[in-house]
Amino acid sequence: MDKKFESYLRFVWAGISKQVQTGAIIPSQKFLVDKMIAPIPASYRGTIVELGAGTGALTIRLARRCPEAKIVACEINPELARDLRQNLRRAGINGEVEVVSEPAEKLLPRLRSKAAEKPKYIVSGIPLGNVPRKNTLALIEQIKRSLADDGMYIQFQYSLLDRAKIRAAFPRLRTAHVLLNFPPAFIYFASKGGHSTTVRPPARASRPGSLRR
Repeated sequence: MDKKFESYLRFVWAGISKQVQTGAIIPSQKFLVDKMIAPIPASYRGTIVELGAGTGALTIRLARRCPEAKIVACEINPELARDLRQNLRRAGINGEVEVVSEPAEKLLPRLRSKAAEKPKYIVSGIPLGNVPRKNTLALIEQIKRSLADDGMYIQFQYSLLDRAKIRAAFPRLRTAHVLLNFPPAFIYFASKGGHSTTVRPPARASRPGSLRR
């Protein structure tokens, strides 16, 4: 069986057996990936952190778009992380991407303690809607603290359930709907804007009935 197809099947199985962790049963498609990475200049030479990298649907396109950037791709599932490394090698992307298999909540503080400069872009496919409320707020706070003041946090989701949580931390927030992805998805483009504040839990809102995970 083709190795790439095997990797695809493992992602599908992870999406079924570990749906809370994976959040999807198929990798993100080109329409979604292209829109997510569009704000990142091809000439960017700094660090980009990708959270929830899966088997590399976005990672590979990002590495090709920004060949001079340092990409740290975080995937908590060790099997998907192994497939990600193999897919990167098959794509001829060797040494340009650091793959780590640990929770984002541990990776981000570690990067802050080591890096001379904070990353200007943090891209995430972590399924926030599957994460407990307090964990989601803690993760968003870690992302905010790890991001450069003029940076951008790019997050995709299949619903708008966590929009208020992100807006509570990032004053500047733009939402885009990608209808051509399957299933249709939303992308949040978030920037810090004004002065830095701590994430506070937003008031609970009624949950929309459409586009559930």
